[in-house]
Amino acid sequence: MHERGSAKSSDSGIPAAYTFFAQFVDHDITLDTTSQLNSTQVQDAASLPNLRSPNLDLDCVYAFGPEASPYLYDGTGRLLVGNAQNPNDVARVVTGEMSGNVEIGRALIGDPRNDENLFVSQLQFAFHLFHNRLMDNGNRRFEEVQRQARFHYQYIVLHDFLRRVCDPSVYRFAIERLYRREPPLFYSRDENGDLPMPVEFSVAAYRFGHSLVRSAYKPNTKQKTIGLFDEQFGTLGFSAVPEKLTVEWKFLFEKGTTNRSRKIDELLTDELLHLPGPVVEDPDELNHSLPFRNLVRGRSLGLPSGQDVARQIADTDYPVESIDLKLESVHGWKGLPPAIREEIRETTPLFFYILRESNVVHKGAHLGPVGSAILMEVFSGVLSLCTDSFLSERGWSPSEEVVGTDHRLTLADVLRYVGRY
Repeated sequence: MHERGSAKSSDSGIPAAYTFFAQFVDHDITLDTTSQLNSTQVQDAASLPNLRSPNLDLDCVYAFGPEASPYLYDGTGRLLVGNAQNPNDVARVVTGEMSGNVEIGRALIGDPRNDENLFVSQLQFAFHLFHNRLMDNGNRRFEEVQRQARFHYQYIVLHDFLRRVCDPSVYRFAIERLYRREPPLFYSRDENGDLPMPVEFSVAAYRFGHSLVRSAYKPNTKQKTIGLFDEQFGTLGFSAVPEKLTVEWKFLFEKGTTNRSRKIDELLTDELLHLPGPVVEDPDELNHSLPFRNLVRGRSLGLPSGQDVARQIADTDYPVESIDLKLESVHGWKGLPPAIREEIRETTPLFFYILRESNVVHKGAHLGPVGSAILMEVFSGVLSLCTDSFLSERGWSPSEEVVGTDHRLTLADVLRYVGRY
């Protein structure tokens, strides 16, 4: 599942900013600290707690609010930003530890995972600024500002991010059902009345974002491309952002730059096969390979095959069918033992199925129908069933101060609004 020889992925039409927005959203809605990566027995996925709310409520930004998480706030309801090394970074506690020439400085944020690389950390910073500017401009109570920030964020997930990455037919089908107030087709509250996070989503479908990652990016006007994880540039993660690497987000949006996401396919960049120690603390080098971790985790949690999931979704009204993945054209396929080839052909691991489906159906431009249906069902299900989404307030629309000139709110609009574009 990595690039080798002539087996190389190429760029998609998706701006690179959405690679890290996808990661930011993931950290907002999922956190599993209890499953075992290399378990010899199949674990009961239903019993694993999700330590994040799936409600798209920005708890990775707000944590438990000013009263229960006061260390994130300035005493007036504004989120802390900036530090002695860089005013355009998240707030940090000085630790005295160093990573290369960069002081580590523990980030004061709602989810420490949002400091694991330069770009997701800078996106976290941008959402702190978004909250603060809404508060400065509107003079509203904390709770109302938080609510408006959440609504704008939810709107971007549904109408900007998912529109870009999902199969157009599946996206249109799910959006039309959502706005007709029709119930989800297979997503529902669990037996306790809570909104669940299906492992088919969290352990397979949503991990499509790993295929978007490229090895190097251009962060701003002055810097040339830098490695995503590179000690030389101070981008190993979990450390203060050097001022010279402050991200100008326009470079991760504009056409004609090198900062496009990679295509959604089964060929992941080499950078993800060798995750650095600060990201994965494991002496086994094999466990530093992200695609390996995804496949092993899926197996240990007993995920159904891609073919089984495709058949189940096809039994609903979603425009989905099981397809021929054309595995014989996958690099290295002929080198596998015949028994392994037959097993994969009949019961393809769901994570691999979703990436390969995207390649076969859309040449990597979008997710395929199965991956798209899982994403749309979960996200639209959460937004329709939770009590605090923009869909629950009839007539709500994004602020005219934030929305772009085309009257369609996007992630870029929020970044412009806070002066980070």
